[in-house]
Amino acid sequence: MAPKRRSQKLYLPEEVWVEILSRLPVKTLLRFKCVCSQWRTIISSPSFASLHLSHSISNPTRHSILVFDQYEDQFMSFDPVTFSPIKNFNAGLDRANCFGSEIMCVGSTNGVLCIIDESGRIWLWNPSTRQYRKLPPGINDRSTFLSMGFGRDPVSNDYKVVIIGFRYIREGEHGTWVEVWSSNLESWREIKVDYCFRWGISVCDVIVEGSVHWFVMDASRGSRGRMLVASFDMRTEELGVIPLPESKHNYIFSGFNWNEKFALTTCDNHRKYRRIYQVWTIERDSVGKESWSKKFTFELNVGSVAQCRSMLNAVNGKVVLDKSGKLIFYDVETRKMKTVGTHEDEFFPLGAYSYVESLVSIKGFNPLGEDAKEDVVNEN
Repeated sequence: MAPKRRSQKLYLPEEVWVEILSRLPVKTLLRFKCVCSQWRTIISSPSFASLHLSHSISNPTRHSILVFDQYEDQFMSFDPVTFSPIKNFNAGLDRANCFGSEIMCVGSTNGVLCIIDESGRIWLWNPSTRQYRKLPPGINDRSTFLSMGFGRDPVSNDYKVVIIGFRYIREGEHGTWVEVWSSNLESWREIKVDYCFRWGISVCDVIVEGSVHWFVMDASRGSRGRMLVASFDMRTEELGVIPLPESKHNYIFSGFNWNEKFALTTCDNHRKYRRIYQVWTIERDSVGKESWSKKFTFELNVGSVAQCRSMLNAVNGKVVLDKSGKLIFYDVETRKMKTVGTHEDEFFPLGAYSYVESLVSIKGFNPLGEDAKEDVVNEN
């Protein structure tokens, strides 16, 4: 009789299989939370979420470009390398009916989206984990024109929502107010500022690590309406401004995130079928003085310029433009362009955003819809 073979258990140190788990997709990890209470505890921990996020950021397959279509109230997802639609992306809007019928995206940071609905309510939402929270009402009257930004203080890992308002003070005089909601403090507070300006959109133009940016018009006395770039530092909570390059005021301009710096693109619109873009960044000298530095130029042949309504954004060097119901993607480094058809006349894109899937959870997050029932079952 052959001797019995003794079963052997494969043993791995905890730090090894934690490292293995941290490299898996979010969808898989959410399933693995049901394996045992130990795995559930680890996968749910903030330290594991940070480790997983660092791997996701360095993995191109975990990234996508989100384009928000206001006509359909939904996000479309595209591969940032091939620009092909990602069919298996499900932002969970079908479960997010609590957001209202009309929403607008403020921005995306580390897999968390900030959105505002038709009633002015503000929501933070992680589509990968399908968790969300509604923010409490702010301090100031929201009846005046305002704009919003969303970002993170990388030092304290504090996610913040910034609201800038423009109010009438007296005849010929207006003022700007700023309030900030902090995820660490879970409250709003007002920030005193000495600036007075107007802006053209209701959400910030550019988010980079640690700050948000707007194109604004100086509304102070004697300013003659000069254009400025306003920025809010998430760490210091200070609002600053810098004028546009003097020669660029008559150009079409927009901004984007270029290597985690705010970049200004200016466009000569005098050519019939081509657009020549110049890219500028803000540099600081040894004493901290800010100035513009021209980095490079690129050209886009977009056909009829009249049909090319706007540059939605430039996500990690990928320019996204809206052209009469189609999206134009252009890689500034490889010079490759791709046109993607969408809903034709019914397509109304409001912006493009860089998205990375993550397990990031913010204090007060709750599961959406059916996920809340599933979470209760798993707890039991």
